Amino acid sequence: MNLQTYVNKEISYSEYLDVVKAQMNQMKEEGDPKDYVQYYFLGLTRMERWNKTFELSTDQKEVLKSIQTDFEFLSISEGWCGDASQILPIVDKIAIELGVNHRIVFRDENPELMDAYLTDGAKSIPMIIGVKSDGSEKFHFGPRPSAGMEFLYKHKQDPESYTTQDFHKDLHQYYTQNKGMDIFNELIAKIQNS
Repeated sequence: MNLQTYVNKEISYSEYLDVVKAQMNQMKEEGDPKDYVQYYFLGLTRMERWNKTFELSTDQKEVLKSIQTDFEFLSISEGWCGDASQILPIVDKIAIELGVNHRIVFRDENPELMDAYLTDGAKSIPMIIGVKSDGSEKFHFGPRPSAGMEFLYKHKQDPESYTTQDFHKDLHQYYTQNKGMDIFNELIAKIQNS
């Protein structure tokens, strides 16, 4: 699979925000049978917060100076995805600092791409892929940091005691308290080890 094809045809992070807003507004006007408007609204609110509050530290910027930028970021996402709303703004700030492109594709419009990046057989997003100039993969990261995955595994082991609501509450509280540190550290480790 030549990933460069996806990088070339898809949208930037700022365009993604505009598309997600338009999708949310369209659902408000035309109906929302899956009750997703609330998730779009929450996601946009989270992304706007991260856009305003997340800044790379001096130490993080120093780490990024050592990264060989022989790739572009390609993210698989959807506007309703809670993890994407926490991760994509941080990936975009990293991409800007590195001086590399960050392009986003919609999962449901690209099933063949998503099928190549399943997590335990599931179409979990976001998936962040490092794409080399020849279209091959350099690395991939996602759908969430390892601490977030632990919350999911806890939920799957005992969904009656640790409900979906408990999982989402703990997951998003973790993202807020962690302030993007695990996202940065785990993504950079993937890049450095590729």
